[in-house]
Amino acid sequence: MDSDLLRSFVAFAECGSFNRAADRIGRTPSAFSMQMKRLEELVDNKLFERDGRNVQLTHEGITFVGYARRILSLQDEAMGKLRAQDASRPIRIGCPDDYAQKILPVVLRAISTAYPNARFFVSVNPTILLRRMLDQGELDLSIISRSEKGEEGYFLRHEPGVWASSPMHKQHKLDPLPLVLPAEDCKFHAWAIDAFSKSNRPFTLYATSRQAASLLHLVRNGLGVAALAAASVSDEFKILDSRDGFPPLPAVGVAVMLAEDSHPLVSRQLAGAIQEYVAHHLDGDLTRPVAS
Repeated sequence: MDSDLLRSFVAFAECGSFNRAADRIGRTPSAFSMQMKRLEELVDNKLFERDGRNVQLTHEGITFVGYARRILSLQDEAMGKLRAQDASRPIRIGCPDDYAQKILPVVLRAISTAYPNARFFVSVNPTILLRRMLDQGELDLSIISRSEKGEEGYFLRHEPGVWASSPMHKQHKLDPLPLVLPAEDCKFHAWAIDAFSKSNRPFTLYATSRQAASLLHLVRNGLGVAALAAASVSDEFKILDSRDGFPPLPAVGVAVMLAEDSHPLVSRQLAGAIQEYVAHHLDGDLTRPVAS
């Protein structure tokens, strides 16, 4: 029996919802629903009962969950033994610079919790390059940015955008407003330009960089205001909002993507473990109060 079907079925049993289970395993709800229909056909039993929008397991479904977990456990044990010889090499993990400070350490701890002897080689690059590296087999998995409603990879969290300024300077009151932004292939670059292009406030693009740390160094020294993911901005910075004349920035989705042919320890099961670990160990909202 297809282990993907079993893992999806167990995901539903643990999540209690088609949508949440689909999100966990990185599929669309419609694709997940088709999987479950196929599984019912294979076992020739009704595994789900529906009451309006609510879906729950039938008696047969509850019984089958136990068997599904045992089958998957045996399969994972067998594959783990076979792969152990190649598991000693470092796991190659990618991460956008925005998430290196707060999200990457949590993901690494999640993997280390599952595999205490795991070692890592970390590549910090823009999402567009990390996707290419995954496709070319240069990474085993990567944290990526995606659109807030995107479906790539295994969803981790929604990451709000923020305007960062220095509490020691008044650069956010300058006319024209100096902006220091990520490179053009970053969503926050386009969003920031669009926000002030639609307003009557003059601005200048003072500097761009692929490194959040470089932009924040400019902000720290009063040279501009940055539009960045909240996870990359520490408490030392002033977060600007509508009271300061700054429109809200959209959020991006943060997900983990796996390479097609990756490290022996990297699997859908590990991706699910990362999702659960991040949900329990990373604050749901990384935005901070506005500094005085």
